[in-house]
Amino acid sequence: MERTAEICVALCFILISSTVLMTHDPAPKTLPLSESETLQYPTSYNGTDSVQGQSFLNFSAPIAASSSLSATWFAQATVSDEYGTDLLENQSLGLREQIDLYLGDSDGWVNSSEADDFAAMVALARNWTDASTGGCCTFDYTPMSAPSGNEVSVEPPETGPVNTSNGTWGWSESANLTGLTDGRTMRILDIPRVGALIEEIPLSINLPENWEIQFSPMIEIFSGESRNFTVNRSLAPVAFDIRITIGENLPPSISASRFPATSSSIPLDTHSSFSAACNDGPLESPVIEWSVSKDESILAIFQNPWFEFSPSNHGFSHGDVASVVASCTDSHGLASYWNDNVGIDGILPEWTGVLSVVTGSEQRVHDLSEYIVEVDAGSELVFDVNSSDEMGLPVKLELFTNISEGWRQLGVQQKTFQFTANQGAGVNGAHLSIDERHLSRVPTLYSMLLQLSDDAGNIAYQEWAIRVLDANPPTIMMDVMVNRTLLKPDDEIHENDVLQLIFSKSFDDLDSIENLTWTVSMDGTDLITNGDWSSIETLEANSSLLRLGNHEVTASATDSSGNTRTETYDLIVHPMRGAHLVVIDQSLSEVADIGGSSCYPCSMTYTVQIENQGSDPAFARVCFGGNCSRFEEFSGATLEGGATASTIEFELALVNESLEGLKVEWDSAIAETHGEIPLEYSIDQVILVTEGPQSGALVAVLLLTIVVLYVIRKSSADQ
Repeated sequence: MERTAEICVALCFILISSTVLMTHDPAPKTLPLSESETLQYPTSYNGTDSVQGQSFLNFSAPIAASSSLSATWFAQATVSDEYGTDLLENQSLGLREQIDLYLGDSDGWVNSSEADDFAAMVALARNWTDASTGGCCTFDYTPMSAPSGNEVSVEPPETGPVNTSNGTWGWSESANLTGLTDGRTMRILDIPRVGALIEEIPLSINLPENWEIQFSPMIEIFSGESRNFTVNRSLAPVAFDIRITIGENLPPSISASRFPATSSSIPLDTHSSFSAACNDGPLESPVIEWSVSKDESILAIFQNPWFEFSPSNHGFSHGDVASVVASCTDSHGLASYWNDNVGIDGILPEWTGVLSVVTGSEQRVHDLSEYIVEVDAGSELVFDVNSSDEMGLPVKLELFTNISEGWRQLGVQQKTFQFTANQGAGVNGAHLSIDERHLSRVPTLYSMLLQLSDDAGNIAYQEWAIRVLDANPPTIMMDVMVNRTLLKPDDEIHENDVLQLIFSKSFDDLDSIENLTWTVSMDGTDLITNGDWSSIETLEANSSLLRLGNHEVTASATDSSGNTRTETYDLIVHPMRGAHLVVIDQSLSEVADIGGSSCYPCSMTYTVQIENQGSDPAFARVCFGGNCSRFEEFSGATLEGGATASTIEFELALVNESLEGLKVEWDSAIAETHGEIPLEYSIDQVILVTEGPQSGALVAVLLLTIVVLYVIRKSSADQ
């Protein structure tokens, strides 16, 4: 009686569990997770290590709108008993401990009775009629059903201790399923993905003949063919039903093209390429096959998405027609076709032309049979081309040169091509360093290619080399050094400055700087005539030539080809820097008597004329014997007016004939300089006497003379 009661309790638990498992909404099944959340399984099944097996869903024909359909279901699974079941509590304990604890006597041993009770529980749980809850399928939004139930056979776990490892259990099941389709054209098959154990084994689906999978948003977990394919539900990234769109098979679509994409013909001796692409269901890999025929006889077959075809290699001649057919065949045997009938053209297009070289006002015609075309730098090339084709169709003209990257000109039938030939990037230029621009360079050699293409793709061409001759004169670049400092745009040149002309930045496009000949002059006076580089690189200007005012430097350079360039540079010389006072004239007035009987002391007026030849203003005065005149201002010299003279007058008292100590003192605050100019001046003594005073003096002198003579005579008589 006790054993019977235990079995009744177990059966009641199985019924409750199966009711919970099989009672679901027929709508598409999802876990209460968002589509972006990772699926969390009730137990950790680990692919082939945890669950092994296979399930099959085979549909029978017919499948039609608004009708019933039939299918068969089979599944077989082998599960490791190290993992627990959701049919019993405490799934984390593992299956054997679950059985011993909840179906047995907790003695640490799984006996045959306990194992059989678990098998009965599994059989009852898997005995479903709703295919959706059983882990199979929903068709056109309606769960398929098993009216006769699902036949289940369970392989119980082995008997033995609960801690036995590497044990397995499993089951197999089969059912005949029925379903209903709705009225739409496309059929929808939904496979549940809710985390059940049955979902861990692959599901193979077999559709009736001429039916195929057409779309699934989870196609990456599918494998196989369009009619017979396998869904690996365990790889699905989200807990959401796996939706599959199926439909009747249609032929694949095909698109193809020919290159070159000519209108009606292909060249005889040149490869033309054909390519095709097929579009079909997601698991279809249609086979592409090409055939080439002549007069309904197949000459070549290619199985590839593309192929190259040279008609002459397959027995075609000029004027023949090649029939090219591409087929695209799917796994059901349905095919789509593309064909192209093209004529074979074996005659190249022809051309005539005139190549003119225009240099300045001169023009010459080049003989096109000569490969080398020699032109002066800067010449314009004018190429007139006319073309014709045996088929009478337009001819494409192209002219290519490497005068610049990607340079080409296009025309049809006739075209005038034009371009200018200059020395290329490999010549000297201001972009190079001074040392590099002074090197010898090779003249530029360009290539020119004329290419003609007819409608069939036949190509004719001819090539020439264009040699650019030296026709460019040297480039003259002059810098000025003033007092060993490079002259800047805002700087000035002044009288008495040390001036150097620097030509080191100059260059020729082809010649070494050493091969140039130079002539330099200033204001018409030659500084260098036919000089070499050593004489011209740094040229010191003669200071005697740098007078106040405007000056003109003329520089000429000639290269080894006789090309000459002349450049003119203007120099402006300003008055010398600072204040420079120069005495240009001086004088004394007549002596005026202030002493009575003699001139001294007497008063004189000293006049001095001074010129400021510097650009800065100054103040000056005259000093003599401790007395000085007042300061007078002397303006600076200007470029336009030069120096202006000013006069200082100074009253001085002479005590004798000496003017020692007479000087000019000056000061310039702007120039921050000052100084003295000693003055030298001689006086011729001229004594002016009035009539009275002059007679008295004469009498006195006579009396004195008489006295002296008397004394001399008396002295002689006494002796």
